[in-house]
Amino acid sequence: MIDKIDKESSYMGGDLPFPVEWVKTQPRKVEDVLSGLSVEEQVRCVLGLDPQLQQQLLVLSEKAVEVTQSLPVEEVYNLIKEVGKEDSLVIIAMVSPDQLQYIFDVEWWQGDKFQPKQALDWIVLLDQCQDPETLQWFLSEDFDQKVVLFQAFFKVFKKDEMTDSYEGVEELEHFTPDGVYDIFFKVDNSKEIRKLLLLLHEKDQNLLYNLLEAVIWYPVTLTVERAYQWRVNRTAERGIPEFQEAMGIYSSLDPETLKLKLPSLDELPSSRFKLSPKYPLAHLDETLFFTQCLAVIESEHRLETLRWELVYLANKVIVADGYELSSMDVRQRALRKTLGYINIGLELGAEGDLQKGAALLGQVWMQSFFQVGYEQLKQVRSAASSFIKENSSYIENFISATDKERLGALVFRFPQVMEKIEDSFNWRDLKSMKDIEVVRDFLDRWKFYSRFVRQCLGLSESTFPSLPGQINGSDTDESVNLLTLVTTALAQYVLFKRLSCEPLAEVAAKSFLEMIFLPGIFQDEARLCNEDLFAAFEQELLKAPMAWTGSDKKCLQDLLQECAENLEAQFGSLDLTRPIDWKFTQGLLITGREANEQ
Repeated sequence: MIDKIDKESSYMGGDLPFPVEWVKTQPRKVEDVLSGLSVEEQVRCVLGLDPQLQQQLLVLSEKAVEVTQSLPVEEVYNLIKEVGKEDSLVIIAMVSPDQLQYIFDVEWWQGDKFQPKQALDWIVLLDQCQDPETLQWFLSEDFDQKVVLFQAFFKVFKKDEMTDSYEGVEELEHFTPDGVYDIFFKVDNSKEIRKLLLLLHEKDQNLLYNLLEAVIWYPVTLTVERAYQWRVNRTAERGIPEFQEAMGIYSSLDPETLKLKLPSLDELPSSRFKLSPKYPLAHLDETLFFTQCLAVIESEHRLETLRWELVYLANKVIVADGYELSSMDVRQRALRKTLGYINIGLELGAEGDLQKGAALLGQVWMQSFFQVGYEQLKQVRSAASSFIKENSSYIENFISATDKERLGALVFRFPQVMEKIEDSFNWRDLKSMKDIEVVRDFLDRWKFYSRFVRQCLGLSESTFPSLPGQINGSDTDESVNLLTLVTTALAQYVLFKRLSCEPLAEVAAKSFLEMIFLPGIFQDEARLCNEDLFAAFEQELLKAPMAWTGSDKKCLQDLLQECAENLEAQFGSLDLTRPIDWKFTQGLLITGREANEQ
């Protein structure tokens, strides 16, 4: 990340009051520095650091509990998710009951469905913490949530005339805290639950009995519904909407929203010092226009509200897309998608002008940019869908596997592009107008290819199954792609001065290779293609009645260049005086030996 953007390691508007490497190399010195800082100053130090560093810094603070509980809960939750809950027990043990409630609200529910396994995992985990806030959470509000939790874990019976019918408890582990209530565990990990019950019995016997009575008498479905509504109310206050509201981000932008006043910090979720989470900007791509515009913004107030808006938008994306709020991978992908769509919308609105972009960020809600960006994606999807609908059965005969995947990814609900990372390919959301332009160019090229193969190469849909012989000595037609068709047509033109895609006999193919390459000076030197032969072939193709446009001619030149590069890669280093094993080459349609013998 860029320092001047996010001031992510900021300390009261400046840098950390010590070199960041001291956290690992000089922890005692860091302790001394932190001891002289106020809680707010320490919170500002922690915000925006890498989550691993955040945890290490908090552990070094004498006021660790107070600092942790003063952080925005979203920042604390992100720390726990990034580090891993098993590795962040020291942080979990320090969170406040309200922060713990937020964690439970996110972790224990998938939509409107309560997830008892996740809840049990957290109860077991909290048992490993030193002095956790679990008990304090049980003593706080939302009675229904605790009833739902206990109903998922055990059955309760009471020795009286109304509830002494013990049915369905065979082979279930039994426990009683007082000799009156009989508890039968429905889960395997009962030790931690039993410990929690005994702790409740010691601290607030009345609450425990009320909970056990509720487990007996409360209807399960209605209790879950009530608990869910309480959960919805709490999460809405932290910017996690229900599905219908979240889907609004994918609606068309209402111009009236551009007139809405930006939110103030008082209208946004609160933390002790009214500081916003800074983790959303950890996923910023330094090359994005949005990133560059942020660096120009001087208003700290706007940066605070903007970060809250990013948290809100990412939450809406997760909910609207139907994913789990608790998934770390989902959270990261949602943030990258959010930032990318915003960047596209901002690029369009500012027309690439940095100062104009910064001014717009100071005037317009982030969701408006997101919606404008998504509108561009809808146009891409619509164009790709129309092209596939009109041409799929035809181009299926010669589109490469890679281009077929790329084309298919454009008609996803959220179009994706392929990105090469080292030796592998990865699919990602579009994030810039450059991505949009690349996709549009890809579609334009395939519109050209479809016309070109039909009108210049003379191949109708019925022609492909009748291509005689075998391809490259193989029994499959996997090598019949656009590049192979054009290269074969080139060979036919060089050899026989005709435009045809009929497969070549092996002897003819070898003659073509001898003609298409310029003679090399050295024996082992890779040979280059004869540009004059390519130019003559290009001129012959341009005679086709295709109403050639400037972009058509550019596409043709690029295609012929690709053919030349493939010929040089596949055949340029071969010794043409020796037999060629055609099945190990790509780029020419060759009739098989069986076809030749016939």
